[in-house]
Amino acid sequence: MGLKAPSAFGLKWFLVAESFFAGAYIALTRGLFLIFLVSIGQDVKGISLVVLLSSFLPVIIGFMLYRSPRFLVRKVKLKLSIFHLSERLVWFFMPLTTNLLIISLLYSLCIVFSSFISTFLTFTIYGLLKEEEIKEVTSKRTAASNISSIIGFALGTLLLAILGETEKFLYIFLLGALIGILSTISVLFMNLSRLEGAELPKGVKEPEKIFSVSTFFIVFLLAGNLLSIIWTPYLMTELNGPEFLVASLSLAGTVSSIAASLFWGKRSLKSLRVGLILNILSPILILFIRIPYYHVGISIYNSFVYTAANFLGLFLFARYNEWFGAVKSSTLIIVVGNIAQLIAAISGLTLGANYLLSFVLIIALYCGALALAILTVPEIAVVPEPLARTYSLVLYRSSLFGYRVAIEISKETILTIFRIITLTVVFTALYLIYRILWALIM
Repeated sequence: MGLKAPSAFGLKWFLVAESFFAGAYIALTRGLFLIFLVSIGQDVKGISLVVLLSSFLPVIIGFMLYRSPRFLVRKVKLKLSIFHLSERLVWFFMPLTTNLLIISLLYSLCIVFSSFISTFLTFTIYGLLKEEEIKEVTSKRTAASNISSIIGFALGTLLLAILGETEKFLYIFLLGALIGILSTISVLFMNLSRLEGAELPKGVKEPEKIFSVSTFFIVFLLAGNLLSIIWTPYLMTELNGPEFLVASLSLAGTVSSIAASLFWGKRSLKSLRVGLILNILSPILILFIRIPYYHVGISIYNSFVYTAANFLGLFLFARYNEWFGAVKSSTLIIVVGNIAQLIAAISGLTLGANYLLSFVLIIALYCGALALAILTVPEIAVVPEPLARTYSLVLYRSSLFGYRVAIEISKETILTIFRIITLTVVFTALYLIYRILWALIM
C-alpha cells in the first residue's frame, strides 16, 4: 500500500533531497577513493584487495537481513539515521593514514554502513510508494544525485589540481563528509512510521522470476564493478593519464547520467534493453582507444547506456514488489549488488594488471547478462513469454539441483575429511603408545 498523496509528495521530495546532498558527498569521498589509493602507490591488486575486504561483511549482512528481515521493520528511522551519520564520520579519519590495512578496515566500515543505508532507503521507497511512483522517485533521485555530483567532481578536480600532494585528500574528504551530513539531516525529516512492523511475506509466488532477474542483475553489475575497478589504474598507469583527467571522467559521466536519468526514467522495460545491448561497446572502446583524453567521451557514452541497464534491473524489482514484498525486494537488491561487488573484487585481485584479459572478461559478462535478460526474463524477453518462463524455470531448477548436489558433496567431503583425520589421530596415538611401551620394556 502506498502513502496518501500529501504524505507521499513530502516523502518524495525528502528522498530527492537526501540523494542530492549524498551525490556531492559520494563524489568527494568514494568517487575519488580510487585516485587516493593510486596516489599512495596502490595498483590493481592493492585496489582489489581493499574492495575485496570491504565486500565480505556487506554480503553476509545482506544474507542475514534477507533471511531474518525483522531487523528492518523496527525503529526504522532511528537505525537509518544512525547508520547514515556513521558512514559520513568515517571519512574524517580516512586521509590520516597510508597504511593499506587501516584504510581497508575504515573503507569496510564505510561500506557496511552504506549497505544498511541502501537497504533502509530501498525499503522506504519500495514500502511506501507504488510502482509508477518508484520509477518517478528513482529517476529523480538519480538525476538529483548526479547534478550535485557534478559540483562535487568539479570541486574535487579543482582541489586535486591546486592543492599539494600531502594535504589535498585531507581537505577533500573532510569537505565531502560535511556535505554528507546535510544528507543525513534530510533523513530526519522523513515520516517513516508506516514502515514500523511492516508485513513480511510468508513465501515467494514465482521464485524462478526472482532468480532469473537476480542472476541477470548480478552478472551485469559484476561487469560494471570490474570495469570501475580497472579503468582508473589502466588510465593512470597504462595510458599515463593525470589524476585530474580521471576526476574529469567522473564529472563527464555524471553529466551524462543526468540526461540519461531523465531520458530513460519513463521508458518501458523493453526500451531499456537497448542500454543493455549498447553497454557491450564500452569496454571495447576503453581497450582500443589509447589516447587518455578521448576517454572523457567514452565516459559520457558509458554512463548514458549504463543508466538504462541499471534502471532495467531496479524497475523489474519494482514490478515484482507487489507480490514479493518491500522487505524482500529491498534486501535482495542490496544482496545482489554486494555479491557483484565481491566477485568483481576477487576477479580484479586475480587478474591484476592483465588488462586485456580483464576487458575480455567484462565484454563476456555484458554479453552473458544480455543473454540472460532476453531469454529468461519474461517482461523483456525476445522469445515468446511462455518460452521465457520455461527457460527461467529450467535455470532456476538446474541451479537449485546444483546447489543441493553441492551441499551433499560438501557434507560428504567434510565427513570424509573428518574420518581421515580421526583415523590418523588413532594410528598416531597407537604408534605413540607402542613407542612408549617399547621404551619402558627396553
